[in-house]
Amino acid sequence: MGIKRSALKGSAVVALGEGLGFAASFIRNMILARALPKADFGIAATFAMVITLLEVSAKMGIARFLVRDKEGNEPEFLAAAHFLHGVAALASCALIAALAWPIAHLFGIREHATALLALALIPLLHGFGHLDVRRFERTMRFGPATWIEAGPQLVITALAWPVAVWLGDYRSVLLLLVLKALLSWTGSFLFAERPYRWLFHREYVTRMLRFGWPLILNGFLMFAVMRGDQFVVATFYPMEELAAFAAAASLALAPILLFSRVFASVMLPVLAKAQDDPAVFERRYRLILAFMSAFSAAYAMGLIVAAEPLMQFAFGSKYAGAGLLLAWLAAANALRNVRRATAIAAIAKGDSVNELYSNLSGGVALLPALAIGFLRDPVWMIAAVGLLGEFVACWVAFRRLSRRDGVPLATSLVPSGLVLLIIAAAGALHLALEHQPWPMPVMLLLGIAAALTGSVAVLLILPASRQQILLAWRRGRARGWKSLLFPPKPAAP
Repeated sequence: MGIKRSALKGSAVVALGEGLGFAASFIRNMILARALPKADFGIAATFAMVITLLEVSAKMGIARFLVRDKEGNEPEFLAAAHFLHGVAALASCALIAALAWPIAHLFGIREHATALLALALIPLLHGFGHLDVRRFERTMRFGPATWIEAGPQLVITALAWPVAVWLGDYRSVLLLLVLKALLSWTGSFLFAERPYRWLFHREYVTRMLRFGWPLILNGFLMFAVMRGDQFVVATFYPMEELAAFAAAASLALAPILLFSRVFASVMLPVLAKAQDDPAVFERRYRLILAFMSAFSAAYAMGLIVAAEPLMQFAFGSKYAGAGLLLAWLAAANALRNVRRATAIAAIAKGDSVNELYSNLSGGVALLPALAIGFLRDPVWMIAAVGLLGEFVACWVAFRRLSRRDGVPLATSLVPSGLVLLIIAAAGALHLALEHQPWPMPVMLLLGIAAALTGSVAVLLILPASRQQILLAWRRGRARGWKSLLFPPKPAAP
């Protein structure tokens, strides 16, 4: 099977599984936000922050290294990966145990510190899972890894309402998170083909650590970029304010995480295969960046234009007024999604430091965010400064990819500049429609129309995507449109 057909098939599998998983996650958040008091939903939001901050094993990128490394298919390499993954999980448990009470004190929830301590079960289960399912991705077999993520999401979403009614507070979220980790751990062993074992192989472990240490630092920086604003809100504002911010963030992140994870899983092997051919690598990068930018344009237009009705539709009337939070968060995430293509390209070239440096630069946005929190200014201002941080992070990422890997700077700047123009246009539409007394369905339809317009505009403006669209059009007219989805098999010799 050719690289394009393998990528398309893999993309379809990953998209289906990730789509189910993220849809389930988002529906679960909707259920919990409506079923729980705002303060309890805010406390539950601190659980995600603690896991994201302190789960070291998830930050090391060991599963990605299994896909990228030339010896990743060797049984000894897999055993060494299990060893390092397990040790990192134990370190995560120790960190959570040591910091649970200080974090609870910082957030003003000292009476709930034991709940934070119980979160240590989650990285333990993740770190002792079987990594064989990730090895399958070397040959574009994405099904097992996809379903052990999506399946548990579906199960705990089905249980969200009865558990929330039964417990009635933040404990329902804690129980669901632990259950999800347990189901994922079980699934990893059910799908595995090789035995689970540990092996300390000095050369393999050294290579994994060399690859993983920048990703660990980057993981902490990603916390600052992705969750730092929520950390500031949790520190300086009541839990009710954190609930609104977390709800807006979950709505803003769901489509971005789905799209970027599908692209990262499928396009990393595609780019890695061309890492030694600069011309092919740049051509593939241009195309990936074009489609990333088109998605960012649709995302920004849709979420910014229809921000307020989306918040009330998703989480209920008690979250009225949080649309401005969603609009600013969507603007920053749209630009971050463009930068994700650069991170994938850098990792394919063996540069795991690119994302580290760009996130470090983007972390400058935390300084004004801390000042805003200290002064108790409106919470939406904390969301707004995130766009500034993403602008700086994009510039650093593009410059490093250009200097280290020879990708022309303009290749990255042109699509990102186009996305910035789309964000500005979406903001203008948001302001123009803010006080219109139109019903919610009309506003949601306007958001959909704006999203489609922005995406099509980017696809037609950028040469890489425009050429592919024209090529597909010509092939469809010449061979029939069915041939685009089901190419004819080559004749046997």
